Amino acid sequence: MLAVVLLVALALVGGFAPVGATGEGRVQDPLPPGDRAALDRWGGTATPADSAPTTSRAARNRCGKVLVKPNGRRWRCSFVDNFAGTQLNRDKWIVQQTHETGFYTGLTCYQDDPSTVAVGNGKLRVSVRKARREFSCRLPGGRFSTPYSGGMVGTRTKFSQTYGRWEVRAKFPTAKRVSGLHGGYWMYPFEQTYGPWPESGEIDVAEWWSKFPRRIIPSLHFDGRDRRVDSGRNCLVPKPTRFHTYRLLWTPKVMRFFVDGRQCFKRSWQPRLPQRAPQPFDHPFSFILHLGVGKAGGPHKVTDRTKVPATFVVDYAKAWR
Repeated sequence: MLAVVLLVALALVGGFAPVGATGEGRVQDPLPPGDRAALDRWGGTATPADSAPTTSRAARNRCGKVLVKPNGRRWRCSFVDNFAGTQLNRDKWIVQQTHETGFYTGLTCYQDDPSTVAVGNGKLRVSVRKARREFSCRLPGGRFSTPYSGGMVGTRTKFSQTYGRWEVRAKFPTAKRVSGLHGGYWMYPFEQTYGPWPESGEIDVAEWWSKFPRRIIPSLHFDGRDRRVDSGRNCLVPKPTRFHTYRLLWTPKVMRFFVDGRQCFKRSWQPRLPQRAPQPFDHPFSFILHLGVGKAGGPHKVTDRTKVPATFVVDYAKAWR
């Protein structure tokens, strides 16, 4: 989502692009596919299950207590980061840098800096900050001026998976309804198997805009997307500044989205021919976590009323097969 403005993505992500809400009941699509080209400069299949698992009392694995699928089989932990230590684990994550990939969202210049990406006290913090004066944000083929720097991390090239159970526990920076901040948890394909965005798909698990701070927006982006039914509008959290769990159960036929263990949206997708379901959601995707600001205009514009610095805090990120 960008001016080559890619709006949401990491090469971590290979490129990401969450949708933008224009109102409490309407969701607007992100930038066109061409705007995401810079994202793609960033450089396993799982057993699906459908419903909420139960927990085995004794057994544990890397993800914690072993979870059991409805068919009685155990979920197998495939990725976990509890953000121990004092630095981001670069064996698990990469950091988006606008000067390398050309990707930015709104007026956000993404940087690999302790002020925008930090780990400590068991938490990941991705932040957006405003400098005292505008600076020149470099792109591979140019530059733009902005006072805003932001944080974005992803697992592309480190971890990707097809189907399974994905979960992040996190909290957003404000519950005040003021436009300007944009962030969340989304997923982008490891490879552009079916072509440039949106043909290879994008999964937004918990997209967040500060204009509607209690609304978490799950969305599917693909060729043939219908914004009326491919984005959820019923995923609400009363206190977004407290930790909540955001979960995706992804199978070849349906995606189910949960907040704090309660399903709030599900969708079976119908791509435009020549693709056929489960395309394009039948190849590996990876995690993306970010926080930035919007554009200078529009419904989610960043203004002097937008409270920065602001931080999206993540307690853990986990995936199971």
